[in-house]
Amino acid sequence: MNTYRIGISALALAWVLPTVAQAQEQAPAEAGTKSAGLEEIVVTAEKRTVNVQKTAIAIDVMTSEKLAKNGVTDISALQAMDAGVQIAQSASATFVTVRGVSGRDATEIGDPAVAINVDGVFLQRPNGMNAAFFDLDRIEVLRGPQGTLYGRNATGGVVNIISKRPNFDLGGYAAVTVGNYKTVNGEGAINVPLGDSLAMRASFTSRNHDGYRNNTLPGSANEERGDDEKTKGARLQLLFKPDNHFSALLSGTYIDQGGNGPVGVGYMTSRPQAPTSPSEAETFPLSEPGVYGLVRKNLVTELNYDFGPVKATYLFGFAGLDLDHKYDIDGTAGQYGTQAYVFRRGEYSKDYSHEFRLASNGNGPFTWQVGAFFYKQNLKIRSFNTVIYNGQTITLRNFNYDVEVKSKAGFGQVSYALTDDLKVSAGVRFSEDTKQRTGFTLNGPSLTATWTTQPTLNRVDEGPGSKSKDTDTSWHLGIDYQISPSSLIYAKADKGYKSGGFTTINAYGPETVKAYEIGAKNRFLGNTLQVNLSAFIYDYTGQQVSQLTPNGTQVLNAGRSRVRGVEAQIDWRATPNDTIDLSVNYLNARFREFAVASGGVNVNLAGYRLVQAPDWAISGGYEHSFDLPNGATLAPRAQFLYRSEQYLTFFNRLNDRMRPYATVDLSATYTSPDKKWSLQAYVRNLTNQVVVTSANIGSFTGTNLYQFAAPRTFGGRLQVNF
Repeated sequence: MNTYRIGISALALAWVLPTVAQAQEQAPAEAGTKSAGLEEIVVTAEKRTVNVQKTAIAIDVMTSEKLAKNGVTDISALQAMDAGVQIAQSASATFVTVRGVSGRDATEIGDPAVAINVDGVFLQRPNGMNAAFFDLDRIEVLRGPQGTLYGRNATGGVVNIISKRPNFDLGGYAAVTVGNYKTVNGEGAINVPLGDSLAMRASFTSRNHDGYRNNTLPGSANEERGDDEKTKGARLQLLFKPDNHFSALLSGTYIDQGGNGPVGVGYMTSRPQAPTSPSEAETFPLSEPGVYGLVRKNLVTELNYDFGPVKATYLFGFAGLDLDHKYDIDGTAGQYGTQAYVFRRGEYSKDYSHEFRLASNGNGPFTWQVGAFFYKQNLKIRSFNTVIYNGQTITLRNFNYDVEVKSKAGFGQVSYALTDDLKVSAGVRFSEDTKQRTGFTLNGPSLTATWTTQPTLNRVDEGPGSKSKDTDTSWHLGIDYQISPSSLIYAKADKGYKSGGFTTINAYGPETVKAYEIGAKNRFLGNTLQVNLSAFIYDYTGQQVSQLTPNGTQVLNAGRSRVRGVEAQIDWRATPNDTIDLSVNYLNARFREFAVASGGVNVNLAGYRLVQAPDWAISGGYEHSFDLPNGATLAPRAQFLYRSEQYLTFFNRLNDRMRPYATVDLSATYTSPDKKWSLQAYVRNLTNQVVVTSANIGSFTGTNLYQFAAPRTFGGRLQVNF
């Protein structure tokens, strides 16, 4: 398929559609009747408040209402409603992929390639990204590198998770969900004005369900289930706004997760394919039950002062993570050997960030913003490889490391309106990243030998080469043209960057993405039809790819990759009671230069697909709202998601292949006449499709380890607003 031809056709269509639609404009709804148009959505993707349809970035926005309807309470649930986002789970680590770009190194040095920001604060560690969402205003998914305004680790894009903020109206809500797997979830918030200038918002969540996987050993009297959830969390926010010039927001969040935690199933490396049946994915005995404990603490302080022509912003963030996760790393009951392999990861991190910004105000032709960013992470790793033999725990490897990461950057972006409708923009960011690791490893003679007694462990201290320093200049160039008040076309070029690092095996360099994109954002037919199009091509250099070897994790730089794609998002309010949405994403993501050692020989992987990069990802939904005689509404909804085949490692073997799949979700929501309460019944993944989210192939344990997305779930949700 010729991506260039498709891209040019998409842009041509963007020029033609406004002219065609002018003759079909509908009159706005009369006063007192139900709105017939699509709602206007405001985002902060460019770190200033703008209408999403006026922003020259490919963005998916999920409002609080949409998130609640789809049951999105953590980042892993995003992939079921956003065709352009892929989520992988490796033990407790979460990897996010956008347009085929992802970072999959969960070690203490690894970085994500899609930046996850919670209320403006960057989350570094993949083990803390899947903590529960609650009381959200919206989620913004920015597709494509965002190196100028967001900086490090945004080569694939950015996911902004934005909480509802305090306001000066008394109100709140409470919701409870019950469902299969003994699901009982609660969530709520209360907003209280404490005077003319001070407001408070307090939120909570409690989430509990039995594990999706039955891991009970045959003959055992105790049932063990993995992929369970036991979560509690709370957030307290204070907003001080004495006048229209100054505001101060203080936000603190605490999340505690427990249970057995994430699990995977192991099969012999000779198995020709990944598991495909629900019985394989949902019932597999494990020799050792998991132990999972994660505490995440976030503190955010945001200060704003409006000087008139200039607005100043200071954002401080703290993210603390304590993780203790023990799991069966071979994914079996010991049937493939005489001993069970267990890994216990202890991770304790404290991240501090500071960002200062100055931005222009007003509606003049020239707008600008400049800023500085400082980041520091202190991370401790205390982890163990053990085997269980005849009930005895034998330690084979002990990791004891302290890691310090520092990053600093200066950035600026400007735009100038050449005419009322034509605007150009440019931006630049200079970054410096350093990483350093100290500590030691206690190594046994062999991880794969059969041990009956504790072997002697040899201490290996960290060498002087365990440090890295990288500098980079990222940039942005763009032009956009407002064809009509409801149609925008744009073209832009961006460079994104992710710093290099090292493992116990090797050092690796930074990766960069140079992206070229054209797009169009349109609203037609009296603001009832939205058609957004984009076409892009990436020059992906030095892509960091991770491989698990008998000696530990190895990270390599692929020489070069090429990513091409076309995306179309359609939202149509066909009538005041009918809404239809459709997302079609075509992606061609291939390695162009990449040689790697496999089985003692070098293998050329040029032409192979990037990880979690299906050629096609399509989603859509239809909802009809029935107006009941008493003034209430009943809104059933059906939606689907389809992805073509994809691979979960860069080797593209049959046993790391996720075959094409489709999922279907159904729901029906009753809303009371006064909008004070609603009741929803739902079923998600109706056909119980097995979705493999990760495949660790041929590790030292002698098995392929697979993890899965949630199976079919169903239940009901009651929400009361006050």
